[in-house]
Amino acid sequence: MKRLFIIFFLNILVQAVVVAQDVAQIAKQKPFALSGSLGIGLGTYNVKGIPARQRDFNYIFNGAPTLSLYGVSFPFSIVVSDQQRSYTQPFNQYGISPTYKWITVHAGWRSLEFSPFTLAGHNFLGGGIELNPGKLRLGFIYGRFNKAIEEDLNQPLALSQQPAYKRTGYSAKIGLGTERNHVDVIFLNAKDDPNSLTQPITSGILNPSENMVLGISSKFSFLKRFVFDMDVAGSIYTRNVLSDTVKNLKLDKVDFIKDLVTLNSSTQLLTAGQTSISYNATNYNIKLKYRRVDPDYKSMGAYYFETDVQNYTIETMVRLMKGRMQIGGSFGLQNDNVLKDKAIRSNRKIGSLNISYNKPSYGIDLRYTNFGITQDRGLNPIIDQFRVARTNHNLSSSLRYNINNELVSHGFILIGNLQSLVDLNSFTRPNSQSDSKMLNFSYQFGLPKKYFGASANVSYTTAEMSAGRSVFYGPTLGINQALAKGKLGLGASASYQWQKNNGQNVGNIFNANFNSTYQFSRRNAANFALIYLKSNAEDMVMPSFNELRSNLGLVHSF
Repeated sequence: MKRLFIIFFLNILVQAVVVAQDVAQIAKQKPFALSGSLGIGLGTYNVKGIPARQRDFNYIFNGAPTLSLYGVSFPFSIVVSDQQRSYTQPFNQYGISPTYKWITVHAGWRSLEFSPFTLAGHNFLGGGIELNPGKLRLGFIYGRFNKAIEEDLNQPLALSQQPAYKRTGYSAKIGLGTERNHVDVIFLNAKDDPNSLTQPITSGILNPSENMVLGISSKFSFLKRFVFDMDVAGSIYTRNVLSDTVKNLKLDKVDFIKDLVTLNSSTQLLTAGQTSISYNATNYNIKLKYRRVDPDYKSMGAYYFETDVQNYTIETMVRLMKGRMQIGGSFGLQNDNVLKDKAIRSNRKIGSLNISYNKPSYGIDLRYTNFGITQDRGLNPIIDQFRVARTNHNLSSSLRYNINNELVSHGFILIGNLQSLVDLNSFTRPNSQSDSKMLNFSYQFGLPKKYFGASANVSYTTAEMSAGRSVFYGPTLGINQALAKGKLGLGASASYQWQKNNGQNVGNIFNANFNSTYQFSRRNAANFALIYLKSNAEDMVMPSFNELRSNLGLVHSF
């Protein structure tokens, strides 16, 4: 049944492509055009005092050429790097997505999103097509989602690549509407090949899996200012296709599901969904959101989900004084244990408030966030001594003032941040409560007509925890100059930072870098950077060391 579905869907897409060809229009297009860029980067690394944190020499070649044939674009992406030597899954990836009018074809390594809970950005090696004639929305992809990786028993567990089965799959999208108003139905099916590994897995942590996901994604705009969107999905995930099959399983009217995905004792049916409704006026807007994801919800078309979570959120923004002042905020309630099967339920309150006032010569921004978490009983009561009840307060501010004219410019920026973690549990408070403060002042000086700029910065940070009090402070200086009518750019900066723990000197860090760029011609440029880091430690736990890095890059545009 899977093969019949794929053949049927591909037949629809091929017929649509044939109908779409307009020979008269193609003939009017430019026969051939090539544009894009090619670049090469070379780097060196030297270190004394600690083990090397990267190779002594590295290189990378990247390109983004776009070929156009009679109006059909063929964008390519190429990356070749020495990192290929250390990655079993492909690091060097090549892909193309040519587009002509409402037809897009994908080939090679691609990453697409049909909806947040189905196919959502997972890289695959294969092909696909997207068609959007009028209000019809069609899409189909097929490819390899994972490469088989053999278990390496000769490498330490911390350094070896995780073994993996070869995984292939496909996803289809059928929808109607436009970007502003549409309904899409998305289907995804992927499966591991148990025979893709030549050696059996000895660790017992890997089993071949299979997944089928069905989702709906929609968006509607109505009454001019209202927008409603919704994404829901159900995922049937079989963790081990080799597990004992459930005998005599009857699904009545949906018995055909057994032909699409393996069902056995390791199979789970989980759901995920989110929806929102917003009202957008000229000077204000408001949005209500809801999100719920079952515990351990998975889709083989996505890398990661925050699971076992339920969110209620309200967001708003108001613009005043002809847009110079903006006031925005949000408040949300979040909890886990959505299936009510855990011993304890955690509740979170998340709030934020932003106020900004900006004019060309000065401005101020204030932001406050509050994150609180408490625990309630689930299946079991909570012992007060171990109850989590904390609130994290964060207040940040930014003030700027500029003095600009044709000959000289001055810029002053003051940034401050206060962060406090308040533990409401008297039993755990002595070991968990913390406070931090940060103040940063910077001055920027410029001579626009001479293409010269300089900057000075000083920062001071304190952190107080149960282990003691740490202080970090130091200055940073920088200059930049453009020469040869802007073709040559030079820049340098240096910073020095001291650290004290409980009033005792721990050490200091000196960092310096030099960078330059040169535009040989309209299409060719080069850049060079030299970075030096020296750490002087007075604590026996942290060794002293110095590092020197260099990077050279060449870019050709065409």
